[in-house]
Amino acid sequence: MEKLQRAVVITGGGQRIGAHLVRQFLLQGEYPVVFTYRRESDEVAALRQAGARAIHADFSDSAAIDAFVETLKATVGSLRGLIHNASLWCKDAEMQPDPSLYEETFRVHVEVPYRLNQACEPLFHQCEGMRDIISISDSSVQGTNEQTIAYLASKAAMQNMSKQFAKRLAPEIKVNDIAPGLIMFHEGDPEDYRRERLRQSAIGIEPGPDVVWQAVHYLMNSPYSTGLSLPVDGGRHL
Repeated sequence: MEKLQRAVVITGGGQRIGAHLVRQFLLQGEYPVVFTYRRESDEVAALRQAGARAIHADFSDSAAIDAFVETLKATVGSLRGLIHNASLWCKDAEMQPDPSLYEETFRVHVEVPYRLNQACEPLFHQCEGMRDIISISDSSVQGTNEQTIAYLASKAAMQNMSKQFAKRLAPEIKVNDIAPGLIMFHEGDPEDYRRERLRQSAIGIEPGPDVVWQAVHYLMNSPYSTGLSLPVDGGRHL
């Protein structure tokens, strides 16, 4: 099978924001799209049917990173973009009876992007024009939450790592971060929780995943932006 050229790779692209990004790139039609997924689902099947290349990767296992890299190198000849969207959200209380969740949180948010950035660098150098790495962290790292200390620490590490790679890979590869706030509720979230979350931002809406796509589109088309962490949080910091 011929390798994909100028591909965009999205980790955790089988659901929610990641799936929306996959669909938008497919609609744009400019680059072939590869995404990772953890579990098979109707959404994954639909994205595969729409033309995206799906690669199973359970990053809770460190060995899965190496396996994914080998599969990616066999699939892709050159890279236009790498988007670190895979994420694991859990409270500290969940980690106390299951310490493996702590390790998995840092693996998904820190180890995976770190190792993929390094492994994919040669693929970026096979691509002409602008090349981008984008991590998707969390605007909440600018505040405090005693219930999600480990999660926020891992996302803060992701943001910092993005800046370090921006310096090291410049000027050939731009590296930026997007820090979302509330983007979309989960089905079944209670009304009182929804009202409280909406009150936490200045704009006070549930914007939906297209605002993240707009941020990705801006960063990938800006020739003069690197080392940024771009808040997409409706003015929550205000």
